[in-house]
Amino acid sequence: MSDEMVDEQVTTTEEISDVKEDVVSAPVEESSADAISALKGMFSFFTILPINIDQKEMDSMNKELWLAPVVGLFYGLLAMVVFELVSNISTYVLACALSIFSVEFVNRFLHFDGMIDVGDGLMVAGRREDHTRALKDTLVGAGGVATAAMFILIIFSELLSLNANSIAMALVAAEVLARFAQVVTAGFGSPSNGMAGASVRNTDKTSILMAAVLTVILLAIGCVIATFVTHLDTGAFCRASCYFGAAISMAVAFLWGYVMSKVAMKNFGFVNGDVLGATNQTTRIVVLLVMILITVNFW
Repeated sequence: MSDEMVDEQVTTTEEISDVKEDVVSAPVEESSADAISALKGMFSFFTILPINIDQKEMDSMNKELWLAPVVGLFYGLLAMVVFELVSNISTYVLACALSIFSVEFVNRFLHFDGMIDVGDGLMVAGRREDHTRALKDTLVGAGGVATAAMFILIIFSELLSLNANSIAMALVAAEVLARFAQVVTAGFGSPSNGMAGASVRNTDKTSILMAAVLTVILLAIGCVIATFVTHLDTGAFCRASCYFGAAISMAVAFLWGYVMSKVAMKNFGFVNGDVLGATNQTTRIVVLLVMILITVNFW
């Protein structure tokens, strides 16, 4: 074989290798960019943080709903920090109240409003059309008022029932798992024509699996942070109880998200933003209840 033919073959091989590298790296870079855009969109949409976004970030957010637990970690750490700061200068009761308020305020009461709408929709008697009409009605009925009142009463009572060794982790777990449950509800539901329709449409069983893996990682991070921030006893028994509580809570959050999707499909025929908001709020109640039952028996 001549030297020219050898050089040509080497050059061709190098070009093919370069093409393969471009093909492999392009999807990875694009996926990373989508994740960053999605998180930017979520923090802009689900918080009061002054983050400017455009349609690109909104589209990425709708495609990558499985990243929602990251926002949950943010809220969990916020609630934990507020609780620790207030409890050090004031009472335990006030710290519990302000930790709840801080999350709802920074969220612009977005999920709280969704829970009220779903409460109205579920309390109305009649056919599916009647439930849907009440859900979308701008007026707040007795079902919505009762749902809001009971939510505040229950979640406040739950925080008061938690002991000092568990409340920090419970706050983090409740927020992370509330967002995980939203992904589960979207993954098992059918979309509506509303704003959240694209998010539900783009969320499937694979999204739920990805969200589950991400949630496990975030819960581990949250547990470590809570341990250092609150100076908890880091003995083996306490750590085991902490992780056990988070694991059980995650399983319960998954089941609750599935139940919420079935309830929404039966009564409304779709999963929309209000249903996802209601899932978020009610999951927090369920997770805190699990944490209470575990801490009462193990701590």
